[in-house]
Amino acid sequence: MKLHGVWVATVTFFNADGSVDKERFRDHCSRLLTAKVDGLVPCGTTGEGPTLNSQERKALFEIAVSESLKHQKEVIAGCGGNYTEAVLKNIQEAHEVGAKAALVVTPYYNKPTQQGLLAHYTFLADKSPIPIVLYNVPSRTGVNLLPETVAELWKHPQIIGLKEATGLHSQWLSLTSPVVPQNKYLLAGDDDAFATFSALGGTGIISASANVAPELFVSLSNHLEKQEWKEAFRLQKQLFPLIKSLFVESNPGPLKYALHRTFGTENKLRLPLVPVKRESEQLIERELRALELLK
Repeated sequence: MKLHGVWVATVTFFNADGSVDKERFRDHCSRLLTAKVDGLVPCGTTGEGPTLNSQERKALFEIAVSESLKHQKEVIAGCGGNYTEAVLKNIQEAHEVGAKAALVVTPYYNKPTQQGLLAHYTFLADKSPIPIVLYNVPSRTGVNLLPETVAELWKHPQIIGLKEATGLHSQWLSLTSPVVPQNKYLLAGDDDAFATFSALGGTGIISASANVAPELFVSLSNHLEKQEWKEAFRLQKQLFPLIKSLFVESNPGPLKYALHRTFGTENKLRLPLVPVKRESEQLIERELRALELLK
């Protein structure tokens, strides 16, 4: 499995009563794939994965896989959690419905040491029926998966990638120097760093912002693939104000509002997340209009 280009960390839509809106999710997956993104990543942070029960998660995996197959694309299933045995169960369920890999965030709240992270991921990789993509986002989890630990984990054949969302330039350099091992993939986890991370050796992105602007992210990816750096960075800078607005409050709150305004989806989140404030709405609307994503 090759991890290149734009993978979208898909939003989970909820009805007014709080239930999962499966048809909206199906329509959204179809829209993203029609825009030629490279794959879908349901039930991660952007998909409010920690609030989903097993039945809901499996249903969303099934829909994402079904729609992706129509476009000859693949799914990386969001399977993270802070109890290793439960994460393994999520991975097994994702495999059963056809996901090709599992995105596994560093365990949050319990804050394992680097040895704990090694043990967690090694246990999962030993037992997982599908490849694993590591996910490092210290701002949410309270723990940083260090480059030295990643280097150890690269030795396992079932660990094929890393979504890196630290925002730390020096760490990106450490991860890409001297070279990334063969058949291992580095994916940007910060939407505003796609071009920079690619220039340093990254192979793609798992993006939240691409939910609302998939065509622009695909265009950026095409420039990066061709090493058209001037055009790539021009487009990255053009996207930056929108990206910034989509993280003005906790993701996916701003994104849910952006999709509500652009596609008419329900602006509904599960507690403890709530809809964004009015001043955030105004900022998001302004940036959507600037990119002609909202008339």
